[in-house]
Order: sequence, then structure tokens, then C-alpha cells
Amino acid sequence: METIRRTRGVPAKRGGRVFDRNLGRFGTIMSARAGYLRIRLDGSRYPTCYHPTWRLDYLDDQGQVIKSTAE
Repeated sequence: METIRRTRGVPAKRGGRVFDRNLGRFGTIMSARAGYLRIRLDGSRYPTCYHPTWRLDYLDDQGQVIKSTAE
């Protein structure tokens, strides 16, 4: 995940919370694979692959947006 943080400029970390602007749902970063983040959306059983800069808000521990990739 270090490569994603460095190359994409996002604060991605395992266990980090995100908000998917496309679906309007919150989720948790589970892992990374082939340059994509595997995010399990709240209420979902399995993670889905997301591009790290595609319409995601990265949240801090208090739920505040620390980085937004939504344009």
C-alpha cells in the first residue's frame, strides 16, 4: 500500500475509512492489489476493488475528510 500512497498521493492504509461518493456509502480499506484498493463497504460481505483516486473521500479517526479525490 506504500506504493499507492506514494504514487497516488492518498492517505490509504489498512483499516482506514473512506466514503464512496459514487454510491454514497462508507467503507473500510481491507488491502491493496495491483494498484487498486480492496474496500469493504459497510453492510457488504466482501470487499470490492477501487481505484485509489476515483471519487473517494479518505477519512480520519473522527470521520472528517482528510483527502478527497472527488472532482
